Amino acid sequence: MLQNVESSWKRVWERKGREADGKSTWSIEDLLRADGFDGAMARTGAAAQDHIARLIAESLDIRPEMPIVEVGCGAGAALTLLRDTRATFTGLDYSSPLIDIARVALPEMQFHVAEAAALPFPDAAFDAGFSYGVFLYFPDAAYALAALREIVRVVRPAAPILILDVPDAAKREACEEARRASGAALNPPHWYYRKQFFEEFAAAAGRHAKINDQAVPGYANSAFRYNVLL
Repeated sequence: MLQNVESSWKRVWERKGREADGKSTWSIEDLLRADGFDGAMARTGAAAQDHIARLIAESLDIRPEMPIVEVGCGAGAALTLLRDTRATFTGLDYSSPLIDIARVALPEMQFHVAEAAALPFPDAAFDAGFSYGVFLYFPDAAYALAALREIVRVVRPAAPILILDVPDAAKREACEEARRASGAALNPPHWYYRKQFFEEFAAAAGRHAKINDQAVPGYANSAFRYNVLL
């Protein structure tokens, strides 16, 4: 069952990548659409884009040439928002068609096709890591735990890790009601997380979890999501 959910989402992202491909230049709107931020509750306008870029840059204390990995980068929408920071970004996603788009859109960055739970990088390779709008597509908490352990492994000790756009298990019923009312799809299903999941992981990893409810302007899903800084 869980494997079927995982496979279903992978098919979705590979299809979206194939449907979006074929351009020689990519606007941020093109990339957001390819990455799924065009749905009834997922639209991400200019104010939301500015908020997301500022939040990631400030949370990770991004500086020029700082090596940073995004796990689940899709076509590179979030990385495009951070391009002006001049950090050294590496992106990873399991959808080969989306990575093909990212390589065209952001030729100065490095991209890899791989699973979040099996990152193809050595230990302590990065000064920070983040994942935006990805954990909701994981098949279960066990996979999410494996992905978190991998992100911790590939960043240097005590380096910041930011997990954004996490569905709040405490708000699942309200979220699904809102999505249903808006016409947003409920299948394949999203995975929802208790905030304690991240607090327990952080304690076991010798880290602290700073959790904030999301407040992205104009992004309807935001009312049911939170962000975690480890």
